[in-house]
Amino acid sequence: MGKNLYDLLQVYSCQGTCSMHMPGHKRRALHSPELPWHMDISEIDGFDNLHSSAGILLEAEARAAELWGSDAAYFLVNGSSGGILAGIYACTRPGDRILLARNCHKSVYHAVEILGLHPVYLDPPIVADAGLAGSIPPEAVARAIAAHPDIRLAVITSPTYEGVLSDVGDIAEVVHRRGIPLMVDEAHGAHLGLDSHFPPSAVGQGADLVVQSLHKTLPSLTQTAILHRMGARVPQAALRHAVGVFQSTSPSYLFLASMDGCVSFLRERGAASLAAWRARLDRFYREMTGLRHLRLLNGNFDNIYAHDPGKLTILTGGTNLRGTALMAALRSDFGIELEMALDGYAVAMTSLASTDEDFARLGAALRASDETCTPSPAQTPIALPPMPEQVMPAGEALRLPGRREAFAESVGEISRAYVWAYPPGVPIVTPGVRVTRDIADALAQLAARGVKLDSTFGAAQGFLEVVDNPVKIG
Repeated sequence: MGKNLYDLLQVYSCQGTCSMHMPGHKRRALHSPELPWHMDISEIDGFDNLHSSAGILLEAEARAAELWGSDAAYFLVNGSSGGILAGIYACTRPGDRILLARNCHKSVYHAVEILGLHPVYLDPPIVADAGLAGSIPPEAVARAIAAHPDIRLAVITSPTYEGVLSDVGDIAEVVHRRGIPLMVDEAHGAHLGLDSHFPPSAVGQGADLVVQSLHKTLPSLTQTAILHRMGARVPQAALRHAVGVFQSTSPSYLFLASMDGCVSFLRERGAASLAAWRARLDRFYREMTGLRHLRLLNGNFDNIYAHDPGKLTILTGGTNLRGTALMAALRSDFGIELEMALDGYAVAMTSLASTDEDFARLGAALRASDETCTPSPAQTPIALPPMPEQVMPAGEALRLPGRREAFAESVGEISRAYVWAYPPGVPIVTPGVRVTRDIADALAQLAARGVKLDSTFGAAQGFLEVVDNPVKIG
């Protein structure tokens, strides 16, 4: 039998083996016949076990490690979030201090919560006229470590949802001088480092752990990701155990086959596909230089170290059009669904599967939108406010009785909830912090500008869940 997992599943599905094991559908389409029931199996003989791989899955992970240049690669069937939780769990103990970029995904904050960690935040500089987070300066990392020498782990996001990259190499040097491992959330950059047409990956720039979502920019099923380990700062046994803690013990073989297939595709056809993708992007950026009002983010903006061109971040600042309105107009008028939007910009995600027609449709829609929008007095974009003082562990605040307060009335209270706009899933406020005026104003302004806010306890349009405690400071 072949070594590719998909091929092996196809062969097995034709053998007529009687299924007296999970899953319950027994590879028969009792409903939804379009789904690939015939290849959905569990850890039966000959198909290895993701939690103790010794055969085809071990070989598949080794192929992935070789492709990206890591020392070890771990397949993840519950997305990058599971890899982030596992990586932080493997590197810290309850009560440790952790350095994290303020714009990290909420899964990093969840790790802080469940492990009782003490976060030290790195506030990224803001990109003017856009309100989005710029690159993390290595100097800021050095200052934070000097002020908190007991930090056990540093976590940053590069690239961000908007494609902003940080200088991972210099940051790695800074933290490694103190013996601190660096974990990079590269969920949006699985395509990086595979070809010279795109910026390098954190895998080859000194990071100790890198998490990538294959499904975001590469041809793999939604929910598939990889955790890479480099060097010896993170013990292999501890990481393997942590991955097992945060992964299902019944991983989908369809997910695993799509990851193995994605790696095979990249090994065989990746160079040509990545080159073609970059050529389409370069042509698109050239064509969009004719826009009069809308702009595309690139690496030439202040506070941006580098930018991934695969993320088309469309800036609406200085016009009468908000990012949320642009996203809605492209959906209703042009049949184009973008990835996300906030008040000052919208993001169109591309991949090596994006076609010439896709780029042409988006380009025509942006030109039409650019013609109809008008210059408008600059409205200050709403930037991510600094995280307030942590006065109570997040896990404790979540378990206390609470009440709802209007945003304006929540200042001085202790938040009982996470509140975020998703995407990008970066918490604006977390449980256990003392709500500041900056936080309350940001929440109110985002809601007023049409940004949908979610929270631990449901929608957060106008109200914040706070700890039911009468002690309040203004």
